[in-house]
Formats: sequence, structure tokens, C-alpha cells
Amino acid sequence: MLGLKIRRSLIAVFVATSLILPMSEFAYAETMSSTNYKIQTDVMSQGGGNASSASFKANDSVGDLATGQDLTSANYRACSGFECFGSAPYITFSVKSGISAPGTDGIPVALGTLTTGAVATSNGSTINSIFITAESNAGSGAIVTVTDVNNGLKRSSTADIVGSSTASLVAGTPGYGVCVFSSTQGGTSPTTFNAVSPYASTCNKTTGHFVGLVSTSPNSILASTGQLVAGQAEILVKAAIGGTTAAGSDYADTLTFIETGTY
Repeated sequence: MLGLKIRRSLIAVFVATSLILPMSEFAYAETMSSTNYKIQTDVMSQGGGNASSASFKANDSVGDLATGQDLTSANYRACSGFECFGSAPYITFSVKSGISAPGTDGIPVALGTLTTGAVATSNGSTINSIFITAESNAGSGAIVTVTDVNNGLKRSSTADIVGSSTASLVAGTPGYGVCVFSSTQGGTSPTTFNAVSPYASTCNKTTGHFVGLVSTSPNSILASTGQLVAGQAEILVKAAIGGTTAAGSDYADTLTFIETGTY
């Protein structure tokens, strides 16, 4: 083992969400409030309310004025009436790390000591994976992107870096990236939650080491084509070093995942 280059690496993970909402498409009634009360939405009707039975639940209105869905023109789209408020745009998104789903908030992916004899990978036992959950009612779909801060694993004390690229990693050759190990959606989801190429490889936790690059520019890693219910994904982090890789214990990177819904 004499002269073997080794280093420790640490991946921090962050999460963000965003909505793409054409400004002309949504209009909401003014929220009314006082010291003790708030009316989020209101309607002029002849009755209605909450109703339920052993198998069903409804929230309805009777005699609601000027209702309608899918009202469109060249520049506008409208959904008027009380019931339209139930379809307000929403996104839920979480990114956690751990050995198994759902993971834990705020813990890193520690790749440990890297050697020229093996590819370090999220393995389901000692090295964490990244777990994503996503849900959205975006009619035109949702996309999850990934960015990093260094274009690779970088030492904090020097300029040494293990660059990231789309490649099949092999022991003894420097490389770093991520891949989608699995992705699923709820049984009632209108669309599927799919990995996006090049992250949609046949990577695994033992010998399959094909990864997509991470960079300071956003890259799409997961997507749905429409509304998504209970989307889940496991992402593996992988790295390898070569014989000329500078030894060090301070290699690190930060990954940021963002979900964007298009309405």
C-alpha cells in the first residue's frame, strides 16, 4: 500500500423549490382579515359546505355565481367560482440523506477514504444515498435539477480537484458524479416520476458505476410530464481517484436540488 493516494470527501446536500407561473394565468380573490379572523376565500351562493359519509367527502357550493373552468382567450386563462380555489398551484419537495429511505435532514454523504483500488459509492450500508420526495399539481410537469459549487470534488486548502463528468467510473481513474438508482410514484399519480439521461443509467450500489456529471449549471435529473403524486427517488453518489490525485482529507462538494413546476 506504500505510496497509495488517499483522501476523504464529503458531500453536502441542499434543497429548493420553485414555481413557473405565467402571470396572466392566475387571479385570486383578496384575503380579508381582522384582528381575530381571516377569510382566505369567499363565494356568493345559495348554500353548500362540507359533507361526508363512510366512503366519500365533499366540499361544495350551491348556486355559485359566474362559475366556469377552462375559460381561455389568446392571452388569458381563467377558472372562476369557489371550487376553483381547490386547485391552487402547489409543490411539495424534500431532499434527505441516509442509508435507507426516507433519510434524515441535514446529514452529508461521506464517501470516506478513497483509494485507487475501488470506486466509492453510496452502498446501502456505510455510505449514504440521497432520497428525494416530490409532489406537484403542475399540469405541464415538474423537473428536478441538480447543481454543485465546484464542478467536482475540491480541496479547501489547495486548488486540487477531482473533476466531474458523465462517464463509467473505474478504480484508478479520477471521476465523480451521481446517478438515479430508483424512482417511483404513488398509485394514484397521473404521471410517472422518471430519471433523465444521463442519470437514468443502470447504476447500482456494487459494480454499476455509470454517472452523470454535476456542475455549476443546472442539469435535469428527474421529471414528470404532468401532475405528480408521491414521487420518490434514490440517488447514488460515486467517486474514484487516480495515482496522481493529490492526497488530502478536505475534498468536498455541495449539491443543490431544485424542483420546478410548470403550470
